[in-house]
Amino acid sequence: MEKQEYNACETLIHVCAKCKKDEKILIVTDPDSLHIAQALWKAAAEFPNRSLIMMPTQTMHGQEPTALVVAAMLEADVIFRPTKFSISSTEAKRNACKNGARDLNCSDYDERMLKSGGLYVDFEAQEENVTKMSKLIEGDDVVITSPAGTYFTANITDRKSFPQYGRSVVAGQTSSPPDIECAIGANVGTANGIVFIDGSIPHPRLGLITEPIRLEIKNSRIVKIDGGEQAKILSEILAEYDNPSVYHIGEIGVGMNPACELTGRMLEDEGCAGTIHFGIGDDRVFGGNNACPIHLDAVFKNPTMSVNGNIILQDGKLNLK
Repeated sequence: MEKQEYNACETLIHVCAKCKKDEKILIVTDPDSLHIAQALWKAAAEFPNRSLIMMPTQTMHGQEPTALVVAAMLEADVIFRPTKFSISSTEAKRNACKNGARDLNCSDYDERMLKSGGLYVDFEAQEENVTKMSKLIEGDDVVITSPAGTYFTANITDRKSFPQYGRSVVAGQTSSPPDIECAIGANVGTANGIVFIDGSIPHPRLGLITEPIRLEIKNSRIVKIDGGEQAKILSEILAEYDNPSVYHIGEIGVGMNPACELTGRMLEDEGCAGTIHFGIGDDRVFGGNNACPIHLDAVFKNPTMSVNGNIILQDGKLNLK
C-alpha cells in the first residue's frame, strides 16, 4: 500500500472514528470495494478485534445487506462500510447505530480518494462552520435558485438539521467521510419548483452531468424529467422500480468540504463546497417517512439558498454570519 493511501486510512481510523485499541471494529465490503477494505484492514493492524465481512455487490443505494452482515453490524463498536452502493438508508444501519455503533459510510471509494481530495481536509477545523450552518438552515421557508435556472421552494417548519462532520466519534453517530455537509428534510408535499441538475448524480450509469437535467417538482414529487441522454437514463433508473415513492424529494443538503471536487463519486460530490444536492427517494435518515429501495443524490452547482429570507448561501459561497 502506498504511503498516501495508508495516511488516508489512518485518518479514517484515528481522526474520523477515533478507534480505541480494544473495540470491535467491523469492515463491511463487497467484491467491487474489496481493495479499499483491504487497505483499511492493513492500516488497522494494531487493533486485535477487527473483522472483515463481504457480501455480494448490490444494485442500488439503500438496499438492505445480507442477514449475516446485519448480525455482525449489531455486534460492532465501529463500522467501516467500503461498498459500491451505500447502505446508509437501511434498517441495518439504523439498528446498529441504535445499538451504539459508530458508523462510517465509505461507499463508492476509489484509489484516487485515498490519495487526494476530501479526505485530506482538516476535519476538526470544519466543525465550527457546520455547527453554524446547522442553526441557520432551520426555519420555515426555503428558497433555492441557481444560475442554470433553478427556482425551488419548500417548507421545513419543525424539521431538525442533520450536520455531517465527516466523523463518528460518539456512540450511535454516523458519518460519510469525506462528505462534510449540513442537510435538512422538506416537509411532505411542500417542495415545488424547477431544478437544473448540472453537477453529478453518483450512479454507475450517470456520474458527472454533461448536459443539465431539468427536474419539475410538484408537491415533493418529481413529475417530469427533461434534458439529453442523461435525463433519459435517470428516467429509466427511476421507472425500473415501478414505485411512486422513488420520485420523492426529501433531503436538501449543502456541501461544505473545501477539499472535495465533483468526480462522480457520491461522498466526494455530496460534500463538495459550493453545491447543493437533493436526495431522491428514501428520506428516513432526514426525519421523513418515505420508505423505498433507493436514495439517489442529485448535485447542482453555484446555488443561492435562503431560509426565512436570510441568505445562507450566495452563488455557492457560504454566508454564516
